[in-house]
Amino acid sequence: MSWEDGSEDRAESRRRILERAAQARYDLQRGWKIYRRSLLAVAGLLMVISISTVSIFADDIAVEHPGRNLQDTRDVWHIDYEPRKAAPFSEECDTRNQKVSLTNLRRWDANATNALSPVKIAEDNSFYEDILVVTEFKEVVDRNGNSISIDLVYLDPTNNSYFWIADELMENNSVTQIKLIYKFENEEMHHWWMPEGYDVCIFGTNDEGQDLFSKILYGSRVSLTIGFTVATLTVIIGTIIGSISGYFGGRVDEVIMRITDIFFAVPGLILALAFVAALQAIDNLAIPLALAILPLILMLIVPFRSAIISVLMPGSEDTLSRIEPAALLAVGLGAVLLLPLGLYGIWEGLFETSDTRTWRLFFSFIVISVFAGLLTLDNRMTKNFSIEGFSERALNTLNWKNPYRYLTLRTAIIFFAAIILFSWSDDTDNQIVIIDNFDRLWKIQIALVFTGWPGYARLIRGQVLYVKEMTFVEAAKSVGAPSGRIMFRHILPNAWAPLLVAFTLDIGGTILSASGLSFIGLGAEPGAAEWGKLVSDGRSHFPQDYWLVLFPGLAIAYTTLGFNLLGDGLRDVVDPKNRR
Repeated sequence: MSWEDGSEDRAESRRRILERAAQARYDLQRGWKIYRRSLLAVAGLLMVISISTVSIFADDIAVEHPGRNLQDTRDVWHIDYEPRKAAPFSEECDTRNQKVSLTNLRRWDANATNALSPVKIAEDNSFYEDILVVTEFKEVVDRNGNSISIDLVYLDPTNNSYFWIADELMENNSVTQIKLIYKFENEEMHHWWMPEGYDVCIFGTNDEGQDLFSKILYGSRVSLTIGFTVATLTVIIGTIIGSISGYFGGRVDEVIMRITDIFFAVPGLILALAFVAALQAIDNLAIPLALAILPLILMLIVPFRSAIISVLMPGSEDTLSRIEPAALLAVGLGAVLLLPLGLYGIWEGLFETSDTRTWRLFFSFIVISVFAGLLTLDNRMTKNFSIEGFSERALNTLNWKNPYRYLTLRTAIIFFAAIILFSWSDDTDNQIVIIDNFDRLWKIQIALVFTGWPGYARLIRGQVLYVKEMTFVEAAKSVGAPSGRIMFRHILPNAWAPLLVAFTLDIGGTILSASGLSFIGLGAEPGAAEWGKLVSDGRSHFPQDYWLVLFPGLAIAYTTLGFNLLGDGLRDVVDPKNRR
């Protein structure tokens, strides 16, 4: 068929897309109308937007920034070698206590020194000191803290960054070291949006002399990343497992639910602690290439099977939905058979016969074809086997006269599976590194995903059990729609509402759990800008240096409360009682 022959199909597809867009726009407008009825929900939305904005623009808002370690694996904050804890809004942040060795000056036959900052670390991990501009010279003391006449040390009249030391003091060999106390221009540490007098060290500094406000800003990135990553992965895993359990029921449902019962029998935090501890020895997360290819092959088997049926067995499509459980069981058995082969080296040996992309793609195609062919060996379909019209049907499967029909999740899965398979097949290391730097923060996320998916699985299972009994699902089954299409086209779009609410609420809970793991020492690395770690570092100084615990704790509470209020507002939106 020519491109012109598909004009009616394209017009119909465009009409449906526009209808869906209009319906989505209407649903959003109606949802916002319901959402804004609650001031607390609006406040929660503003809180989430504010913390997200701060996280995005932390580089521009913060006055102190981390560098990278030599391995370029994590952020490193500078350590003041003369650290002083400064209270919030303290002028001490504009004050420098600079030690000057008179012994070294005498050795160099010099009697002057620059006003220098503490030692800093450059981006190339070299050490350097900045020259400071002195605004007020306050005091001079010796090594023991005894005051020395300020007349013996004075600023150069033409250079406010240069100190001269009087000969009288240089000739006094009993004084080997002095400390210059002065105020200096510290504009880089000042916040332009704060009033004068309150524009420096607004959250104070910690016991390493680091600006706490800056660390909390960068910590928002860490916490939000953990929250969104864990919540997204748990939703995906829980949705897949829960959908299969609820839709197919029977023994499949029984086995999956008993597995979730095992997870629920152990407190989630205890299970996460054990999982994090078990992962401590792993430096990077990688899997063998032959094993990584298997899920991609399994994802491509089902669509390839559908193509074989439509080309070689015309008229068998209406039996697809009736044999879908058998097909899935066959794919599952194939996976169970292939995995032991991988473990014993047979599959890996065949796959790695050659490390060329051509061989690996060819061998993968053979495996996909064999398993897809086995799945078509059903008496109700093989009786329709026909070569007549083969070429026309084959061309129809590649017909792009209506490209809109490919705008589906199924097409996206096939496309990405094929692209990843093509990309990985050229790997020469024979392993796929999923996470190169598998640090403590990644271990926290994997542990929370491992313990969090059962809740989503149960939630989506209940929704699927409810939706699959509705008449439109029965109608789809009666016309022979495959189970995959029924699941993704009819059931899940009508079961997402509780999932969205749970997802939003879970972000705050995940941030709280991750902070708790860091607080007890199983989370972020020492010195990292992570809220739970900041609270843990500050508790030994509490209550004298209250700000070390107060401000990171408030950040955790603010973010968690914001997501909880947002989730409560979304619950009102999806509540059928409010759809009036």
